[in-house]
Amino acid sequence: MAITRLNTNAFGTSVNLASNVTGTLPTANGGTGATSFEAGSLVKLQSQTASSASTVTFSSTYITNTYNIYQIHLTDIVISADGHNIGFVVSPNNGDSYVTSGYRNVRQYSNDQNSSNTISSGHGSGDDQVRVLGTGHGLGANGNESGNTIITLFSPLGSKSKQFRCDGSLISNEGYLATQNLWFCLDQSATYNNIKFQRSSGTFSGVFTLYGVTK
Repeated sequence: MAITRLNTNAFGTSVNLASNVTGTLPTANGGTGATSFEAGSLVKLQSQTASSASTVTFSSTYITNTYNIYQIHLTDIVISADGHNIGFVVSPNNGDSYVTSGYRNVRQYSNDQNSSNTISSGHGSGDDQVRVLGTGHGLGANGNESGNTIITLFSPLGSKSKQFRCDGSLISNEGYLATQNLWFCLDQSATYNNIKFQRSSGTFSGVFTLYGVTK
């Protein structure tokens, strides 16, 4: 839809583009150039509150072909074993067995005590799980030490490689504020419909919430 030049005499010396223009406003004139928008949104599917737990699982009841992308939000995660981490493994058969090898990864992390302001990194091709909190800097278990992260699951029932992204922060076992940006991948076409969170040692507590992402 084109924009028709308006007679500004009807509006004074200027035109309020927000209320007096219909159609598509070009980017050069402060618009977006788009004719319509379809914003994605989160649909809450399940929330679980862990208390001194060893595992938390999301089953095939919630991980289906309804959504191509899922998010899992981990909130106020604390661990009983100072300096350890939390990760997850996926299952192709709703928990009868889990994939425990072949998780390729690239990891970036830093902390507020880093005098050179550098971002450290690591990588691997044969990890036994997706590590979501406590890699690079271990989770703290004292005082207010805790972690939070958002995990994105891309196309769990798709036919291509299975990719995962984790963006989080935590107060580490050293008492630092640490950031963690982690990318993991299973280079396989096999689908999965179940995820199990687990700890490297001890137990953990916190809120685990699964969302479907609409197109």
